[in-house]
Amino acid sequence: MPKDKKLVNFSEDYELNNRLRNNNKRQTEENRQKLKTIGDKAKKQLDKTRLTHEELDKAIERNKKELD
Repeated sequence: MPKDKKLVNFSEDYELNNRLRNNNKRQTEENRQKLKTIGDKAKKQLDKTRLTHEELDKAIERNKKELD
């Protein structure tokens, strides 16, 4: 299991903003909500309960058109 600092905490806006910023997306409430949905889909696809930053970044890449 990865260390906690490598895992995304979806309840913390600053972590979601960090992922949005690193992927050149706007840090808005709407984008954070969409990111949570993208994260839920990725967790189901990977059969995981937690995602690493890298796994979420890959999911963002696959769903870039959904984010502003």
